[in-house]
Amino acid sequence: MSRTHLVVVRACEAGASRVPAADDATTRSLATQTHPDWTVVSGPVEESADATGLLLLPADVPVPDDAGDALVVVVPEGATLVRDALEQIAAAASRGARLVSWDSDVRDTPALRFGWSPETLWSAEYLHGCFAIPLDDYRRAAAAAGAAAAPLSTWSLLLHLPADISPTVHVARSLVQRNNVPSVPDPTAQAVVQAGLDHRGVPATATRTDGTTRLAWHPQAWPSVSIVIPSRHNEPLLDPLLESLSLSARLAGGPTFDVLVVDNGGRTPEHEAFYERHRAAGHGYPLEVLWWEETPFHYGHVNNEGVRRSPGEVVVLLNDDTLVEGAGWLAELVGLASLPGIGCAGTALLDPEGRLQHAGVWLGMWGYAGHLFAGLEPGTDTIMGSTTWYRNTLAVTAACLAVRKDVFEAVGGLDPRLVLAGSDVTLGLDLHASGLRTVCSPHPDVHHLESATRSSAPIGDQLASMVRYQPWHDAGDPYFNERLSRRSKAPRLRRRNERDPVATVRDELGVTL
Repeated sequence: MSRTHLVVVRACEAGASRVPAADDATTRSLATQTHPDWTVVSGPVEESADATGLLLLPADVPVPDDAGDALVVVVPEGATLVRDALEQIAAAASRGARLVSWDSDVRDTPALRFGWSPETLWSAEYLHGCFAIPLDDYRRAAAAAGAAAAPLSTWSLLLHLPADISPTVHVARSLVQRNNVPSVPDPTAQAVVQAGLDHRGVPATATRTDGTTRLAWHPQAWPSVSIVIPSRHNEPLLDPLLESLSLSARLAGGPTFDVLVVDNGGRTPEHEAFYERHRAAGHGYPLEVLWWEETPFHYGHVNNEGVRRSPGEVVVLLNDDTLVEGAGWLAELVGLASLPGIGCAGTALLDPEGRLQHAGVWLGMWGYAGHLFAGLEPGTDTIMGSTTWYRNTLAVTAACLAVRKDVFEAVGGLDPRLVLAGSDVTLGLDLHASGLRTVCSPHPDVHHLESATRSSAPIGDQLASMVRYQPWHDAGDPYFNERLSRRSKAPRLRRRNERDPVATVRDELGVTL
C-alpha cells in the first residue's frame, strides 16, 4: 500500500519579510514533528499593496519522486505547530477525509473554527491558511484560480475547490499558533470573492464595504415565489407585516411573489374584511387566505398545507410576528435557495431591541438546539468569527426561510410529529442528510418578535426533538466546535468539567438513546 507524503506549504503573507529558514519558528516546530514523512515548500513573496492580508501560495508544489499519495498541508508563514500536528492531520486524511482543517489560535488568543463551509468563504478566509487537501485537488483549484485578478492565495484556492467536496474533517484543537494577519483591503477582497462566485456560476455581484460582503443577485430569470404566513389572525402583527412586504414588491429587478396566509383564527366577516382592506391597499402582490380549522394549532401541518397549495417554485415560510425592514431580504433568500447544492436559506433576524435574535442554528445548545449569536449586537466579532459572515449551518428558523418547493416536498416537509417547536430544525437535518447545505445570510433586514404567536414547546415536542437530534448530538454539529460551551448564547470556551446540557436534558426527560 502506498504511503501518504505530506507537503507542507508555508503560505506567505504579502509584503512580509521572511526570516531565514534555519532560524524561524515554523522550521523549528516542523523539526519536532512526530510524523516523519514530510517535505516543505514556501509560498511566493510579493510586495504588492493589492495583496495585503492575503496568504500567498505557489501555483504548484514539488513532490519527491519516491512519494506515494501526496497531501498538501497549508500553514501560515511564521506559525508554530504543536508536536503532533502533522500526525493528527495525516490520521484524519487516512480516514478518507478529502479536506482537513483545524483550529489555529492567535498566540494563545482563542480563534475557534468549524468544518467546511463554502458559503462562509464569500465573507472571509475563515480557516486562516490552515487546511490540508490532496495534491490533485490543490493543483486543480490553483489552475482554476489562476485567471483571477488577485495572486493565488489560500482564500482564492479555497473558493475554487468544489463546494460539495466531501468528506471533510475539522479537528477542534489548536494545532497551530499563528500571527494575526492584516485585513484584506475591500477592493482586493471583492475581486477574490467575485472570482469565486463566477467560478461556481453564482448569479450575483459581490460588494464589499468595511470588511463585509453583500451579494446583489441577478439571475437570468427569477423563479416564481410564494410566501406562506401561518397566523391565528393576530391583526396587530399581521397588519404591519403585510404592509411591510410591499417594500419587496416595489423593488426593481427582484422576484415577484404571492402571499398565502393560513389563518387559524376563525373565519368571520370582520376577519374577511381585514384581508379585503389589504387587497384594496395595493401592496403590489396577490394576497390569498386559507382558512384553517384544525385545533389545536399545529405549526407543521399549517406550513405543510400552505406549501402544498402554493404555486411558487420557491416557498418562503414567514411567521406573522416578523416585520420586513429592508427591501433586499427576499432577493437574498430566493437567490440563495435557488443555488445548486443549497437546500434551505435563512437570514439573520433582529429582536425588538435591534440585537441579533437568530443567525442560524447550532445543535446541542442548551440541550436541544439554539440560535447563533442571540443577544449580540450586529457586527460583533467572536471567537467563532464575525456575525457579519455568510454561514452554513445545519438549520435555520422557519420564522423566515426559503426553500425550493420540490426539495421541501422530497424530504416530507416539516416533521408532523413536532407540533409547535423543532420541525424547522429537523427540516434542515433532513436536507443535510440528503446532501444539501443550509446557508444563512448575515444581513438583518427582518425583525422577529420570537414566540409572540405561541407558547413554550410541549413535552411531546421535547421528546421528539431529542430523538430526531440524537445523531448530531452524538456525532457533533459540523458547524459548531467542541471547544465551545453549549451553555452560553455568546460564544465562549467550554469550562473545565462543564457538563454537556444534552446529557442533562436526557436525564431530566428520562430519555435513553
